[in-house]
Amino acid sequence: MSFATPIALALAAVAIPIVIFYILKVRLRRVPVSTNLFWKQIYDEKPPRSIWQYLRHLLSLLAQLFLVALLVLAVADPSFSWQLLQARRIVAVIDNSASMRAADVQPSRFEAAIEAALATAEGLRFRDEMAIVLAGPEPEVVIGMSGHVPTLKRALRSIKISDNPTQLDSAIALGQQLIGEHPHGEILVFTDGCTQNSSLLPPPSSLTYRVFGSTEAGNIGITQFQVRRSLIDPLGYEVLAVVKNASSQAVKGRLELELSGIPVDVLPLDLPPDGVFSRTLEKTSLEGGLLVAKLTEIGAAEDADESATNDKADQAEFNALATDDQAWAVLPPREVQDVLIVTPGNLFLQKVFEANPLVRVTIEKDFPAAWPNNSIIVLHQNVPDKLPNGDLFIVDPLNSCDAWEVGESLANPIITEQDKDSPLMTHVRLDNVLMPEAKQLKFAELPHVLAGSLSGEAVYAEVKRSGGKCLVLSVDINEGDLAFRTAFPIMVTNLLGWFAGQTGELRESLATGSMTEVDVADAELPSTGACQLLSPAGESQMLSARGLKDAPHLAIPPLHECGIWRITNGSADDAEPLMELAVNLANDAETDLRTPRELLKEEPQTVLAGWFTRPIWFYLVAVACLVTVSEWWLYQRRVIT
Repeated sequence: MSFATPIALALAAVAIPIVIFYILKVRLRRVPVSTNLFWKQIYDEKPPRSIWQYLRHLLSLLAQLFLVALLVLAVADPSFSWQLLQARRIVAVIDNSASMRAADVQPSRFEAAIEAALATAEGLRFRDEMAIVLAGPEPEVVIGMSGHVPTLKRALRSIKISDNPTQLDSAIALGQQLIGEHPHGEILVFTDGCTQNSSLLPPPSSLTYRVFGSTEAGNIGITQFQVRRSLIDPLGYEVLAVVKNASSQAVKGRLELELSGIPVDVLPLDLPPDGVFSRTLEKTSLEGGLLVAKLTEIGAAEDADESATNDKADQAEFNALATDDQAWAVLPPREVQDVLIVTPGNLFLQKVFEANPLVRVTIEKDFPAAWPNNSIIVLHQNVPDKLPNGDLFIVDPLNSCDAWEVGESLANPIITEQDKDSPLMTHVRLDNVLMPEAKQLKFAELPHVLAGSLSGEAVYAEVKRSGGKCLVLSVDINEGDLAFRTAFPIMVTNLLGWFAGQTGELRESLATGSMTEVDVADAELPSTGACQLLSPAGESQMLSARGLKDAPHLAIPPLHECGIWRITNGSADDAEPLMELAVNLANDAETDLRTPRELLKEEPQTVLAGWFTRPIWFYLVAVACLVTVSEWWLYQRRVIT
């Protein structure tokens, strides 16, 4: 036996005054009385002390000494060597991912896992330690190694279920680091086994799975949902929806789409076991808004024509997880752009802009007295000596300006160089377009060539200047067939989006657990640069804009909940949102609720502590309390003195 505080044994000296007080004889005081008749009578009747009377006195002394000995040993905190040698280090890995919401294990997989982890904490022995690791997208240590059971239980009860995916491998690897080289280290994984990776597992001797789920749990969910503006149709948008039947039975149902509360489409679903429905839809809308996809009337294929009551029962049976029954996407609105065309007259150029419903076109033959603000200026042939500020699109320039000098004409230029990565050239091919004539331009500053000829001349280029964006097309559109090709209206659509800063117009729907950065350069930020991030449940946290003053951005922390997250200007709950972020589950492994069979081969035994769960000082104090109560009772019963 060893002592944590051996110097506390010196407190045994307290027994010395106790013994002295027991053997010390009390000296009687002389007190004059009127008569000693009665006192003498009592003295004569008092019998001599017996051996039992001395023993009663001695038992009381021994009880006091025993009590002191117990308290002194308790303060010294003794322990046996086997307690140190057999102490365990346990890491509890808790899976709080979306699939743990399933209720095929009552009351739910997550709550059953927490109860099992609480039982493990209550079963810790003296000198045992336990740590809690959360298996989210990134492993998180909820509490480090501790042997204090109430603290561990509070930490377990503080864990909340999330819509995140789970990463068991990284969490288990972190648990292995916490255990180190301890001979009695254990990793207990409380999970349903619905994860995409399982390759970095530590040796089986230190790993035990506590599985909460079944191999027959069925579910159908939306595993992908995205929306973007069409790159061809000014009013159009494209929707990608993927639905997976993660069950062993055929399932029927419907996928309903709504844009800002207005029904857009209803798609029937008839999925075989483990079937996948994937569809790309094309719709039109100028305003944009919040696009929502919902799974409804889910049931077994053979029972799909029964009553609504049976449909609801089937939906509960074949769709055990509600988190992936709904998905969201944000469709940005289209903005109408003003375009001023200065041209001596060209019907093709005029109509290609007027055909776009998002453009208000103004035609002028001469340069205006004052160039308009917030408009795209299209200059055909005639170019001023000094280019005006703003967004410019210059077609077939005939004269020089401050940005270039016009050189010789290029006869029949052949396009051999084209920047395919530029959004301005999306779906545009100019290598097969007939161009009888183009202009040679000698730029004051090297441009970004979007389309170049065999001789190295820039036919379509982005001019670099401080006054605004500028594109120049040196082709004579009155000649050749460019104006008759689909490449021409597509080029105009691309440049309109490029000028508006909405190229592609894809505000990607994010997956739960992901982090991102958003550009807030066009938002009206407060002077402090602070914004508020609101979760779908109403929880808020403050964010600070970072980066350059003309290009601020917000770093968004992990998004752990499905729904619409809002970024607002300031801390008021009713503030107008600056931006909305759609967050969906979008994870095949979380949608598939079927637990891998290899994890259910044998039921692991619950970790129990046995009888001797507390330190020795606890039992010493308990015995001391028992001795105190016993001595008081024996004294009151006159068994001891």
